[in-house]
Amino acid sequence: MDSSAPWRELETDTADGEAARNGHVRPLMWAAGIALAAILVVGSIAVVLLVGTRPSGRLDVVSDPSASAYSEASRQMIVVDVSGAVLRPGIYSLPAGSRVADAIAAAGGYSPDVDPRQAESRLNLAAKLVDAQLIVVPRRGDTASGPAGSAVPAPSGPININTASPEQLDTLPGIGPATAAKIVAARDQKPFATIDELVTRKIVTASVLAKLRGLATAG
Repeated sequence: MDSSAPWRELETDTADGEAARNGHVRPLMWAAGIALAAILVVGSIAVVLLVGTRPSGRLDVVSDPSASAYSEASRQMIVVDVSGAVLRPGIYSLPAGSRVADAIAAAGGYSPDVDPRQAESRLNLAAKLVDAQLIVVPRRGDTASGPAGSAVPAPSGPININTASPEQLDTLPGIGPATAAKIVAARDQKPFATIDELVTRKIVTASVLAKLRGLATAG
């Protein structure tokens, strides 16, 4: 120690102690700062989640496109025509993906005059339906043959009585299986020039012919 200036030694000791304390305090301050920042980040995330999910707030959810497409397909409907040996022939709307059996069930099922053998051989009950499809359930005494295991597709325009199948003729108003068979037999002998010949050749009545206007043709 300098006896002439004892305060110098004291200042030196004090400075060394202060430097030592600063050396320990600064790392602690850095650690405290990092911890505080982490707490602030976590707190901010918690606040965002709380605001986003509270009842008065709005939480936007991105939907799965494939799920939306499936939901849309499940709501899609198709329209089919069921005729022949069913209890309630007519036009029915069914969900897309329905089967021929579903269409027949919607029409009340088979009627007492159904021909079970022909129905089994000509109708594929498990086949999927398509829009505007015609399903004809064969009756007893109907000798017409159609494609096995399928339903008859609906015509896109007026039915040509010279070329239509008996099943298609059967869909015309006032024309049943017996009359359809007469039309086929008559056109085999001589094709029809006009649908008016259905009356002149004594196949249908004038009242039935009036119902066929616009729905049937011989051209």
